Amino acid sequence: MIDTPWMAGSLGALLGLLIAVFANIVVLPAVLRAQENGFLLGRETAPGSMSKETMARLTRFFYRVPMPVLFAFVGWFAGLTAFGG
Repeated sequence: MIDTPWMAGSLGALLGLLIAVFANIVVLPAVLRAQENGFLLGRETAPGSMSKETMARLTRFFYRVPMPVLFAFVGWFAGLTAFGG
């Protein structure tokens, strides 16, 4: 069947997007809190010249834009591999 690879890939991509949404809702606040605590304790960030607002903005951007795209892409190929394609 020709539709099977599309369905398998789409299900994998959907699962990847659901994981990315979960990460945005549950994991991102914990990461931002940990970053804030690190700044309060005086820890240096990897890119040491960034302020805490810039680092938080960059973290939010990566969680909201590239991560869902990457998870959907990986989910697509995982769906193809797991469910046949």
